[in-house]
Amino acid sequence: MGHDPERVGRDANETPAVPAAALTRRRLVGGAAALGAAGLVVPRGAVAAPVPSERTVGTGRQQGEPTTLTIAFNGSASDLDPHLANDYRSVFPVMAIYEGLLALKGEKTDEYVGRLAESWEANDDQSVWTFTLRDGVTFHDGTPCDAEAVRRSFERYVTVGFGSGQDWTRFVPDPSAITAPDPKTVVFDLGRPQPLFEAAIAASYGVYVVNVPVMEEHAVDDDGGRSWAQTNAAGTGTGPYKLARFEPGEVMILEKNEAWWGGPDEPFFDRVVIRVVPENATRRQLLEAGEVDITDALSADDWDALKENPAIAVQSAPSTNVQYFYLTVAGPLASAEARQAMVLAFPYREVVDGVLQGYATQPAGFVAPALHGFNPETIKPTTDLDRARELFAAAGVGEGTTLELALEPGTEHAKLAAQLFQANLAELGIALTITEIETSSYVGLLYGDTPVEERPNLMYWGWWPAYNDAWSQLNALAGCEMTGAVGGANLGGYCNEGAQELLDAAFAATDEVTYMEAIGEAQQIVARDDPPAIFFSQPNTTVGHRTGIAGIELNPINVGTYYLHTVRRE
Repeated sequence: MGHDPERVGRDANETPAVPAAALTRRRLVGGAAALGAAGLVVPRGAVAAPVPSERTVGTGRQQGEPTTLTIAFNGSASDLDPHLANDYRSVFPVMAIYEGLLALKGEKTDEYVGRLAESWEANDDQSVWTFTLRDGVTFHDGTPCDAEAVRRSFERYVTVGFGSGQDWTRFVPDPSAITAPDPKTVVFDLGRPQPLFEAAIAASYGVYVVNVPVMEEHAVDDDGGRSWAQTNAAGTGTGPYKLARFEPGEVMILEKNEAWWGGPDEPFFDRVVIRVVPENATRRQLLEAGEVDITDALSADDWDALKENPAIAVQSAPSTNVQYFYLTVAGPLASAEARQAMVLAFPYREVVDGVLQGYATQPAGFVAPALHGFNPETIKPTTDLDRARELFAAAGVGEGTTLELALEPGTEHAKLAAQLFQANLAELGIALTITEIETSSYVGLLYGDTPVEERPNLMYWGWWPAYNDAWSQLNALAGCEMTGAVGGANLGGYCNEGAQELLDAAFAATDEVTYMEAIGEAQQIVARDDPPAIFFSQPNTTVGHRTGIAGIELNPINVGTYYLHTVRRE
């Protein structure tokens, strides 16, 4: 689901600020969100709204205009339907326009604050969750956001199956489980204990409340307003900001919702201007000149230089993003021994220290340490060419074998890592070719129905979970049924029956002990015994901003995004 190029993803240290297509999780399956996140212009009509002067849009903020926040991103939002938006460049404005019932508290991964919900509670076995709504909340068109409106919104989310819906239907497979017994109360009767429901309903993807009647007014061919909502949001959200203008690939302008329940002083800014500036050097120059207040997705060298500038603050925090080269389970890499050999042949230290320059660490597998369910006993592999040679021989992969590695443009850190890997494999008599595939074609390859046998032997990508749950991450990447156009990211046709049984056990677990045992053992199989990928980078989320900007809260789960209502100018 989310992905992209900034250096979002990190871990306990600081990770690199890689280019735009490096964050790779939440690219919309087969769709335009992937293009937007990569900084490509998606040909859709602009939203009609009050348009500032060209001079104002050019700089975003003028002297004497302290209540405008200007942000420069390397890629554009491409889909504003909150039930479908599945890339982080789109979810960034969605988190300002729309709200869910709960949200993660600041930088905490296991503490929550109420958004539309004023309070919430579960019954004794956590199978029924009840939310009490705030008084007086309205959508941007003035319509009350009552319990029935919330119920209808979740019904739309469950029914359409968009975006991260597969993660959500784990908890609510049928909308009949959601009821609104009175105007202030929403009840989710999940049918069995679901201790992770609180985490799921505080996700940054999919769980936002929309004004369904407005969506339906703009429906085309019974699409539930889906086409319209890709570039429009008039009257559909309750959040602290309203959409004023959207030109995909160029600029977005958000304006303060004066009726927001947070009070007259929230949010701080009257207007937020989000500019699309693909070039790293230009974004850095704009930040240094004070023409923009915030940017991200710069290089490690840029961040190091900006740290020396007293007018700039560089903020970096851990994330749950993991980047890898997925191994196709076919041809030369069909056996576990061959894939183990690939893992041992990779030059981890050279990549982490030389390419990523201290802005990322080596992950132990698909699951990052900050994620609930992480198994701390999962061991990070080290380079061992002698053992790799033995395993290749056992797998029948002899000298003269040629493998293909594919990636998309703009992922320079991945290309450099691939080149170092190429040199190691050459020592073993194996040739590695590196192929760049244009972004839209690449995403289509990864998430389309291309047979496993016809895919490249290695494919670069990155992923993070929909919410704070290792199952959400591991199932999407290693589940037997998650290859192709089904919403997962099992890129190479991987299927380990033992790991799948453990994933199913974790899915069905109703207590913490059972869950942790199953998900922990599954991680060991996938990371050590039968690896589907070479895990090489866990990048940090890194943001640069003017020193007067405060309130940017980088949460490890909300990779590449943060809430705008907490941001202010001091």
